[in-house]
Amino acid sequence: MNIEQINVSILNRRFTIGTPEAERGTLLQAVDLLNQKITAIQTAGRNMETDKVVIMAALNLTHDLLKQINENKSLAETQIGGKIDALIELCDSALK
Repeated sequence: MNIEQINVSILNRRFTIGTPEAERGTLLQAVDLLNQKITAIQTAGRNMETDKVVIMAALNLTHDLLKQINENKSLAETQIGGKIDALIELCDSALK
């Protein structure tokens, strides 16, 4: 796995980050999303300190991620439950 060094800008600060070549695009998307969240928070709370803006952006992104994980988990549980019910019905039919 080759690690590529890429330069990104967050809050007008430059960072060099090492990432596997295959994950470069995803990392750049993450940087763009973080910058969008930061900009939205700065616009809403004009006089908010930078560290608070970054913490709020991280909290918002983490919250969004957890919501998505929980929604996927619920969907998977529903699908598994449906398959179990179908298997029970199939077994009942076979035993009759």
